[in-house]
Amino acid sequence: MSLLKELVVIKIGGSVLQNLHPSFFTRCTELIKQNKSLVIVHGGGPFISQQMKNMGKSPRFIDGRRITDQETLDVVQMVLAGSVNKKLVNQLHLAGLSTIGLSGIDLQILQVKQSDPEIGYVGEIVDVKKEAIEQMLSLGWTPVIASLGIDHTGQIFNVNADEAASAIAKATGAEELILVSDVDGIYILEGTTKKVLAEATPSLIEDYIKTGHISGGMIPKVRSGIQCLQGGINKVQIMNGSNPTAFHPNSGTYLVKERVAK
Repeated sequence: MSLLKELVVIKIGGSVLQNLHPSFFTRCTELIKQNKSLVIVHGGGPFISQQMKNMGKSPRFIDGRRITDQETLDVVQMVLAGSVNKKLVNQLHLAGLSTIGLSGIDLQILQVKQSDPEIGYVGEIVDVKKEAIEQMLSLGWTPVIASLGIDHTGQIFNVNADEAASAIAKATGAEELILVSDVDGIYILEGTTKKVLAEATPSLIEDYIKTGHISGGMIPKVRSGIQCLQGGINKVQIMNGSNPTAFHPNSGTYLVKERVAK
């Protein structure tokens, strides 16, 4: 990466957007003061689902991925690139960041192809226009990117936000990826007690997926994190954005390469 500042990509899940603790915004400000650049990627699943229910339409999912027909895609665009994006941009601005809100459609930042016809207009990322992101960062702006993409024909697609953040982190050579959700990390059972796993390797994650300990929307989250590690990202953290101590170095679950696992 040509930028002098170390880059941190932060993905905020829709499940936690309404409950972000003030310490989250404080931490973002601290990172900027530490001469780091930020790219923030967000989803908005619960808001999309609620809007669909308001319209009398039932959300449907396969393996944590939203089935997106044309009507659903219209709702996704309206909610993600509209109300959700602008509210988050404003919150970050009030915290002292110079934010610019956009989606992966703008400047064709997220170029995609259809992932699977069975789930409709859901895109798989094939390229990231990192130059556009780096230009914004060079101006001191923090891009806040809604997880939408576009293909070579101009067709718009819904994109999994974890995968979008992972692709952006790899393309820009980010130092760290932080996946902010409404859970403290990956849980394991010790007897009858739930405990947050401090570290998880790719092989351990696949074992947990097979046994059902990791399921639903957590599957694309952890697999995106693993792809980041394989793409050269040094640190991937899963943390709870509603927890005031979530940004503590030892909080959440860190995804680590096999060779550094304990």
